[in-house]
Amino acid sequence: MNQGGDILSRCFELAGAGQLDEAGDLAEQALEWEGDNGGLWRFVGLLRHRAGDFRGARDALETAQALVPFDPTTSCVLAESLARTGHAGPAREVYDALTADERCPDKLMPAIAAGLGYLGENGRALDVCVELIRRRPDHAEAHFGAAFYLRRLGRPPESALSYVARAHELAPDVVLYRISLATLLDHAGRRDEAYDLLRGVDLDGVSCRCCLRRMTTIFLAAGDSGRGETCRRRAGSGPEAC
Repeated sequence: MNQGGDILSRCFELAGAGQLDEAGDLAEQALEWEGDNGGLWRFVGLLRHRAGDFRGARDALETAQALVPFDPTTSCVLAESLARTGHAGPAREVYDALTADERCPDKLMPAIAAGLGYLGENGRALDVCVELIRRRPDHAEAHFGAAFYLRRLGRPPESALSYVARAHELAPDVVLYRISLATLLDHAGRRDEAYDLLRGVDLDGVSCRCCLRRMTTIFLAAGDSGRGETCRRRAGSGPEAC
């Protein structure tokens, strides 16, 4: 094994042991004399992305891409880094390639949908979710994603109801799915069902102001002023979104 390969192996060992800063420092130092080592550039790019440094990740991964082939996971990281730094066109091209790549694993599809949604490509994001549902009918996140992008496309709430209901059925412990389903049921005039869904929710476990406002409406309409006022009060201090 060459020196660059030895160093890269050591970087992976350090990262696997949770020593991410040490791994990153070693890789960065090695690149000072091995600037054409695509594996090291890719490693640095992935670490920068993990740290939220999208610009640094983009620069490193674009350098790596010219030197070594990428697996779908790395390509997805590059696409997000491009999107987050204002390079929408190149990001779309990478997402296009990923959706056409038969090697692309199912586990990446939610990230691809989210990336397309970030770019405003809601129709394509919906298509990715629907395709994942076709492959994995038991994938709760895919069902919820389909509902989310239907609503972003301006479709009526009724069009999203079956998807959210299925997501809740598959993952009943996910509070966001429960609240979203209750909201859609309430909108459809099924207020008793909406209230029944929310009665068992631990209010202390909900911090999203948007969710709390939805719950406030349903509880107060059902005459449950205790829970309604609790949600109203908490809605004034929590984060805006989940």
